[in-house]
Amino acid sequence: MDNSKFFRIVLLSFICTMIMVSCKQVTKSSENNNTNEFEEERPSVAGLLSEMDTNNDEKLSKSEVHGPLLNDFSKIDKNDDGFLTKEELESAPRLERIASGNTNSNNNVQKDFEITVNVDPSLFIKESMLEDITKEELTLPNGTKALCYIITTASRPFEHSMGPWCPTHIEDGKDLGGIWFNDGKVYDVDGHFIANLKEFYSDDEWALFREDGTVKVTKTQEECEGAAKPDVDEEYQNYCVECLPDYYREKVSTYVIPVKPMYLENSNALGRNGIGIAFNGVNFEAPAPTHAILAAHTLAPLDDAGGHVNPHAGYHYHAVTGSTKEIEQKDIHAAMVGYAMDGFGIYAHQDKNGKTYNDLDECNGHYDDVRGYHYHAGDAGSNQVLGCLHGVSGSMSVKG
Repeated sequence: MDNSKFFRIVLLSFICTMIMVSCKQVTKSSENNNTNEFEEERPSVAGLLSEMDTNNDEKLSKSEVHGPLLNDFSKIDKNDDGFLTKEELESAPRLERIASGNTNSNNNVQKDFEITVNVDPSLFIKESMLEDITKEELTLPNGTKALCYIITTASRPFEHSMGPWCPTHIEDGKDLGGIWFNDGKVYDVDGHFIANLKEFYSDDEWALFREDGTVKVTKTQEECEGAAKPDVDEEYQNYCVECLPDYYREKVSTYVIPVKPMYLENSNALGRNGIGIAFNGVNFEAPAPTHAILAAHTLAPLDDAGGHVNPHAGYHYHAVTGSTKEIEQKDIHAAMVGYAMDGFGIYAHQDKNGKTYNDLDECNGHYDDVRGYHYHAGDAGSNQVLGCLHGVSGSMSVKG
């Protein structure tokens, strides 16, 4: 064999060997990338708690979760106490990506509808605004850049008064108290309701009134803040919690909402800081943490407009009762009551004929050819204005 032929054989062998090594490295790199992608798809327990734990008690109730986590709630809740703890979540099977901030997932893509209705800033009550509504291109929490409206309010209604919430005596009528909800029904919190809480909840520990018939109500800001939290101070257990708007008069709420809503295939859990805004500048909140409230034998009534006050958000709504500004529709469709944080419209629970909608998705939303995709507020007794968000969400911040 001559030298040139021998050299060509050696060179060919070397090239084949390098190709095989390169293929193995590419395969291994691809496997590593797939593994990393898989790991990135796994939501952390801390992330789930951060997004869904609306009352900051470091555990999740059924009212705070949705989607796959809600479907598997009973399986994950090993001790059947009605809560998912950090330990239970950590020992649960792999959960799907459902935290509200995870909209960058490859599985959550934007979907274009034939009709998409932009936010109309002229619908807001001008007297409720602290500043003129402005428009600016911003980066939303999920990383999407969008043209947004910036809305600044004091979260105080212009078209209705706030309160009352707690009656002061068990003989008081319904005009001296607010409303409460249980099992989808709304109840007047009058003196009779307070006097019969033992029977209402089948629990002899309830005692919200004294021997003389006066109701135990928080009377100061200090008492309000001792009772209006997940770990209620012992001295304020068995109290009717009433936080007055004047305690938090300096609060300023700023909303950032996309001008054009962007629908996402996968829904996102409701965050802690507001889920939408009424036309009077008051925020719609996620479900009230009734499990924490009732566990301390406290009651935190809403007023007839569906709102009450807490130290974090000031005055806010947990229900839509028809007390706020509404935009009537030209057809029989339900009136519009505000916007969700993703820019899609929120409409009343029933249409003009008193009928409810039976084609709503898990977020309380659906599509029509006039309004595009939009939401309908839950029934006032459901403790749920919206179930989740189906669009790229803006943000809300509260100062003061």
